[in-house]
Amino acid sequence: MKGWYWVIVALFAPLWIAAEASACGTCAVGDPTLTIVGFEQPKGQRVRTSGTVRHRNDRIGEPEVDELRLAEQRMELALAYSPTDRWTLSLMMPLVHRLVSAVNLAEADIWAPGDLEFRTRAVVWRDRKFAPRHLVSLIGGLEFPTSSIERDAQGVPLPLEFQAGTGSWDPIMGASYTMFSDPWSVYVSSTVIVPTQGTADTKAGTSFRQTALGQFQPWHFLAFQLGAEFRIDQPGYIQGVRDPNTGGHITYGTLGVVGLPHEKVILHFTAAIPMIQRLDGQHVEGLAITAGLVYEI
Repeated sequence: MKGWYWVIVALFAPLWIAAEASACGTCAVGDPTLTIVGFEQPKGQRVRTSGTVRHRNDRIGEPEVDELRLAEQRMELALAYSPTDRWTLSLMMPLVHRLVSAVNLAEADIWAPGDLEFRTRAVVWRDRKFAPRHLVSLIGGLEFPTSSIERDAQGVPLPLEFQAGTGSWDPIMGASYTMFSDPWSVYVSSTVIVPTQGTADTKAGTSFRQTALGQFQPWHFLAFQLGAEFRIDQPGYIQGVRDPNTGGHITYGTLGVVGLPHEKVILHFTAAIPMIQRLDGQHVEGLAITAGLVYEI
């Protein structure tokens, strides 16, 4: 119960630390579309904070032989700042809780920081300055090695999929397209994360991620989302030896809802359902659930 107390604190922290605002963000950019952090239109001096909780299940290894089961809750606190109407800078810090269960009923209950992530998004084309309908942006960033390497009872590093982060300096590159046509909007992005050598002689594989999301907003306070997320990973290595249960690709179908209970607060909930799994080795990912809030400062 104590662990979930901190989950709730992390989720609502942006409301407690945010300063008073003079106007809502959607009014400032001339578009009523509800957006979470990373999807918004840049506007000079726009500041947003967010708290997000993610839950997922994962299984690695041969059932009843060496299988490990993972139940993970990830809390992410983020801050996004747009110094101009073309640039957005964001910083995200995760805290990860993982319960790892082995076939012999042994369990490891772990709290650990994840990798601090910095991103910048630059609008390189838009159809008009005020309330643009189409935005094309470039994405760049870096994941910092703030996570620790978790080990089993024998001191051997756990599989890479069970680590809170890569423990390495990981460049991020990508591009996105956003279309706003009230009550419809579309968001498409492609990103590549290139991990370098991590601590304990581990190295995660390069990861390509594709997101396509459509949103219908019948009322100013409520929107519904439908989309897909695709990820393809190269295999990872531990002490120069390939981790056999890493690599491959997976496609999720996503369903979401976004609400506006207050002009400065956005709540969102998303369920990601595995539709196609072609992961290498003995590796199965389960349902992933995300819930969070965004506060417009």
